[in-house]
Amino acid sequence: MIKIPKIIERPTSQAVYLAALQLNLTPLQATLVAKRLSETDSIEQIVFPKLKHIQHPSTLKNSLAAAHIISDAIAANGLIVLATDYDTDGVTSAWVAMTALVHYFNVPAHKVVHIIGERKAGYGITDEVCDRILALNQPVSLVISADQGSSDEPRIARLKAAGIAVCVTDHHQMPIDGAPQSAVCTVNPQQAGCDYDKTVAGCFVIFLVMTQVRQVLIERGLLAADSPSLKALALNVALGTIADSVSLKSPNNRAIVQSGLQFINQFTVPAWQAVKQLNDNQGEPFNAEFLAFQVATRINAASRVSDVTTAFNFLNAAHLSEAQRHLQQLDDDNQDRRHQQQAMLAQAQDLAQALYHNQKYSLALKLQGNAGIQGIIATRIGEAYGLPCVAMTDLKDGYLAGSGRGIVKHIDLRHAFQWMADQEPGLFKSMGGHAGAAGCMIKLEHYDIFSALFEQAIKLQIGDQPPVPIIETDGQLSEAQLTPNLINELAQLEPYGREWPQPLFNGEFEIVEVKAVGQTQTHLSFKLKQASGKWIQAIYFNAKQSAQDPIEFTPGERIRCVYQASLNRYNGRVSLQLRLQWAAAM
Repeated sequence: MIKIPKIIERPTSQAVYLAALQLNLTPLQATLVAKRLSETDSIEQIVFPKLKHIQHPSTLKNSLAAAHIISDAIAANGLIVLATDYDTDGVTSAWVAMTALVHYFNVPAHKVVHIIGERKAGYGITDEVCDRILALNQPVSLVISADQGSSDEPRIARLKAAGIAVCVTDHHQMPIDGAPQSAVCTVNPQQAGCDYDKTVAGCFVIFLVMTQVRQVLIERGLLAADSPSLKALALNVALGTIADSVSLKSPNNRAIVQSGLQFINQFTVPAWQAVKQLNDNQGEPFNAEFLAFQVATRINAASRVSDVTTAFNFLNAAHLSEAQRHLQQLDDDNQDRRHQQQAMLAQAQDLAQALYHNQKYSLALKLQGNAGIQGIIATRIGEAYGLPCVAMTDLKDGYLAGSGRGIVKHIDLRHAFQWMADQEPGLFKSMGGHAGAAGCMIKLEHYDIFSALFEQAIKLQIGDQPPVPIIETDGQLSEAQLTPNLINELAQLEPYGREWPQPLFNGEFEIVEVKAVGQTQTHLSFKLKQASGKWIQAIYFNAKQSAQDPIEFTPGERIRCVYQASLNRYNGRVSLQLRLQWAAAM
């Protein structure tokens, strides 16, 4: 039985509220800011993000050293190999590096080789990636990793032994032993002695490194002093940053996302022109939520069910027709992913129900299916039970690949995995990630040991009281506030994301009408009556697990719900619609 969530209102900082009012925010906007910040430091940079607020790359440890190494490789005759992760952060990291090298630094395209690891082979610079690099039939001047590499010392050592230098750029937490010793340079804000923002994504790190490369090339006379800055690359740095769910309370992340969205909404790039033709967001500008759910899902689908290079080729498309062709394949992949996800989710729900009891601290699910979908499963099951969750897939080669999601506030999955490795040396074939999301690979026969240690690791972090699902809201809105103007008021505090969450409100309404809708018939459409008698439209996505499940709501009864505000456009009319995140009869 899934636990009923505890609904709590986020606390409000009075000092932040008053400071926000001084910035000419409305009372509602000031309240939302005061529920997301506890101190007034950097409030203006957070509320009004700008590129000028970005922390200077010189404070990113080793970024200048990396810039000199990359500049040397540009001047040399060998290949420059980009080795990146397969998710959206990895693909956008590759795009940033490729675009900077070829289109800004005039490196011949044939001199830059991009190698994305296969999801089925696991995260990081794997042996499979090494094999592909060593198989290249031309000398390699430098391998640049992006969004990976910090935990890959054995494979980097293998490349070093073959005479190939590796420069690591990454953002994931560092292993206990520190930066990989065999790398010629490691740029990672997580490493000891680095004062840079720890929350930035991998694509942001390589972006900062490439801005340093530009300066070095200018100093060496290899690039004109008036050569274009790299700020236009922010459009896909924004995509990668949003997709990787890093903190959007960080002034750095807010600034790069805000700037990137401005570039995206100019629609001068074929990839984004193609997205607009596929889905114009009902005429509204693309925002962070649109990028997360309409674009990143399609980018990620490529590595989950098909060929990850489709996503990279889509971002790099030179013409609209080329971008449309790749986007159509990504859309097809995403539809395939949805079908596979539905089957795996049903399997996971049965397993979770069998494993759960009221003293459970975690869930580790051993599944059959596509390893590329397990991260989504870990999120959905973890949120349903309010527990940290690792979804593991049998790779049919003696190993399980796992994707974990922390779910519970203050849980550090990467630290949990490290503790488990200390207790049981040899448990992991590989592991990596950060506090909220981490991945691993273990032997199939180690699943029971993994499950027991994972439960212990989470209990050590939480304490003696098992976690319960918690939904934090921003309180209730008055009927007068429930108008389309509310959307404009909320939009002024964009971008929303992790640690700067989309405003979420709670309320009570009477059901006038409810019906199943959508292709899968798992969504519910409501007409809800307010206290004044006026009704308002609401939609509850994935309210049912399957089309065959009964509708658990009845016209005439009252419900308590948690919702986001959204717009509904129908027959030329625009009205406010509640997007329910949770609802239950009273």
